[in-house]
Amino acid sequence: MTKKILAKSKELYGSVKKRITPAFLIMLALSLIFWYSGKLQYTYTTSIPITVSIEGERVRATCMVEGTGHNLLAARYFKRRVVKLQRFEVELLPVDSVSNTYEITPTSLQNVLSVRNSNLKILSVSRMPFVVLDEW
Repeated sequence: MTKKILAKSKELYGSVKKRITPAFLIMLALSLIFWYSGKLQYTYTTSIPITVSIEGERVRATCMVEGTGHNLLAARYFKRRVVKLQRFEVELLPVDSVSNTYEITPTSLQNVLSVRNSNLKILSVSRMPFVVLDEW
């Protein structure tokens, strides 16, 4: 059964290869590139992970962002940098019954990330994991 399917697919590939010219394939590839580039100019909303480092302690925040497709693509796949913050830049709330452990308020982190990422509109930040920092 699989040998018949393999033979048929080789036969189909041979007949298609004879009919399709390289110029057609180049034009098809160019049209796909132009179409995709045109779609990236629209405004989209998605969630992207952003790594935040507060005085050496790294945590990952998931942010709901809005921006053009080009900016979102760049932020998600090409700008894999860590946003370095000082503890005075965000609001830290101490966690009850655990010493040296703090919770970052999402609104303060959203404000800082909005300033640092001017090409994206940060709509919201998910709840952050707790951060363990040394005493002030």
